[in-house]
Amino acid sequence: MSHVRYPEDMFKVQRELLGRYHVTQADSFYTNIDAWSVPNDPTAKDDVKQPPFYMSLKMPDQDKPAFQLTSSFIPQVVNNNARNVMYGFLAADSDAGNQKGVKAASYGQLRLLQLPPETQVPGPGQAQNKFNSDPTVSQALNLLRQGASAVLNGNLLTLPVGGGMLYVQPVYLKSTGETSYPTLQRVLVAFGDKIGFAPTLDEALNQLFGGNSGATAGDSANKGQTPPTPGGTAPAPGTTDAKADLKAALDDANAAIKAGQDALAKGDFAAYGDQQKRLAAALQKAL
Repeated sequence: MSHVRYPEDMFKVQRELLGRYHVTQADSFYTNIDAWSVPNDPTAKDDVKQPPFYMSLKMPDQDKPAFQLTSSFIPQVVNNNARNVMYGFLAADSDAGNQKGVKAASYGQLRLLQLPPETQVPGPGQAQNKFNSDPTVSQALNLLRQGASAVLNGNLLTLPVGGGMLYVQPVYLKSTGETSYPTLQRVLVAFGDKIGFAPTLDEALNQLFGGNSGATAGDSANKGQTPPTPGGTAPAPGTTDAKADLKAALDDANAAIKAGQDALAKGDFAAYGDQQKRLAAALQKAL
């Protein structure tokens, strides 16, 4: 039974129904004031619902992590308007067990984490906006986009951690070649009003929590310099030199862009080519 997974299509139907039928008060049910909606996918260009994600995580009532299918809820969307704050988090146990012909007793169990409205936990849209608007993150990613590569945001994952909700999003870089494929360059994390931005999940969590988070994510092979800690978070130990190196690389990239535009305006294509090489070298250092 180890190959069996909880079906996504059925889970999507269940989460849509739960958005309204979680309400137990008759007056609230008929006025629809406490209804929930599935948030839109903040990484998609079109207005599409965020898909459910399979993850190994531990819900508050569980003793150990389990493989589960998850989804988030925000207040009901009315006329394309909604407060993008987290109201609920649903997980379906997707581990059918490893005994032949015998389904695990917990398989298919739904667990709903309902957040008090007054807590104001950011929803997926708010978390994505925080990532996009952070000065350090946006500067680094915008410079990468000006090179011969595309920056791709991975799935924005939500996990209940330490009495709050942790957001994790990988950032990939893909060159323009036909045979190229995305490679992991950075990991974005957010918890409350703080964010982390680093080459690995371990480093990003260390930034986020201002020290050794105790996490072992298994992505330490992803090499790269740790960028400055965004959002005012205290830097993790040993990141001072990396911060200075990244700033120098970004400053050099900005200077190369300006010099290249000036050369292009003068019709000096040789100088423009030199500045493009300088820009590529600076971006490589920033990685």
